[in-house]
Amino acid sequence: MPKISKTMKKKPIIANIHQTFFEKSETFIHNYLSNLKNFKPVCLALEYVNLDKFPLPEKDLYYFNKSGLLPKAMRMRRDGSAQEVLKTLDVKLIHAHFGHNGFHSLNLKRQFGLPLVTTFYDFDASKLPRKKRWRKNYKILFKEGDLFLVEGNHMRLRLIELGCPEEKIQLQRIAIPLKKISLMPRKPKRTEKTTFIFSGRFVEKKGLIYALRAIDKIKYRFNFEFRIIGDGPLKKEIEKFVHDRNLNSGLVKMLGFLNYDNYLAEMSKADIFIHPSITASDGDSEGGAPTTILEAQAMGMPVVSTYHSDIPNIVVPGKSALLSKEKDIGSLVKNMIFLLENPRIWKSMGQIGQKFIEDFHDIKTEVNKLEDKYNSLLYWGLGGA
Repeated sequence: MPKISKTMKKKPIIANIHQTFFEKSETFIHNYLSNLKNFKPVCLALEYVNLDKFPLPEKDLYYFNKSGLLPKAMRMRRDGSAQEVLKTLDVKLIHAHFGHNGFHSLNLKRQFGLPLVTTFYDFDASKLPRKKRWRKNYKILFKEGDLFLVEGNHMRLRLIELGCPEEKIQLQRIAIPLKKISLMPRKPKRTEKTTFIFSGRFVEKKGLIYALRAIDKIKYRFNFEFRIIGDGPLKKEIEKFVHDRNLNSGLVKMLGFLNYDNYLAEMSKADIFIHPSITASDGDSEGGAPTTILEAQAMGMPVVSTYHSDIPNIVVPGKSALLSKEKDIGSLVKNMIFLLENPRIWKSMGQIGQKFIEDFHDIKTEVNKLEDKYNSLLYWGLGGA
């Protein structure tokens, strides 16, 4: 085991448990871990990826052995067992990220008598409960776990539907570091192309194919381009559609996955953000809402999206964002045309969106609310407000 410095003992230590820290899309987890003020996070995971993009002190990262995984002995690759880590570091609370990791953390909770916080995000509340085994596992988790955090009311209702006691559920919004994001009012174009932009993984629930189908219907009517940030398992399908519909001749530009700074730079140059999320055929959904929609509003961009999961709760419908029913290409086209024909409203839509994000999703204020919840569990046995 590594030596524990005096600095580490000054703040109560929170053991964050996940299979992998940090997938490319999981900025929302790193934002909280890197901004805690009165608690010190350590991480326990099977593996660590993208640490150049999501830096944390290496001494605070501990590894599980894949052969043991979380449900069994929770063996560590080089630092001993999870039990040794929690004991040596004098961990005060466990925070599991995603519902299945919460269930797998119950043995640690039982052994050490520690409060267990579990945050649900997306597939863990939509796709996993389709399996009888996970519905059974969640009943145990909801009974023994102390606090369950959700991004919005849609996810709250979903957990209640799955059997979680309502009094154990608290809202903890997606939070972003506004100090890194500059508000740039969008202005009407004179001769330049209008730029639509999408950012997300190439998976079914992100709805990229519907954005492309909408683009295809208006490709000859307006002067615009569609820039796509991302990558993923549906890349070949996306590329085929772009090729077959002749969208790659200066209209659609595939930018691939970008690091955070380059992503922000591309977003800052765009005019309208489009992200038509859907419920996938296997039941997977956003659960909460894409962080990218928050970041687009923080930059002052109008948003075109869908009535999906908690998306209506992280925008101001009709004012900062125009929403359609899932898979409704006709409505998507209508909203895109409206923005193309009325560029003078871009600025006011962006200002409304930016103010909304400033009021409800700034990491500076939201991290305080998370720490209040930790304190309430540690000192009063409550989930906090």
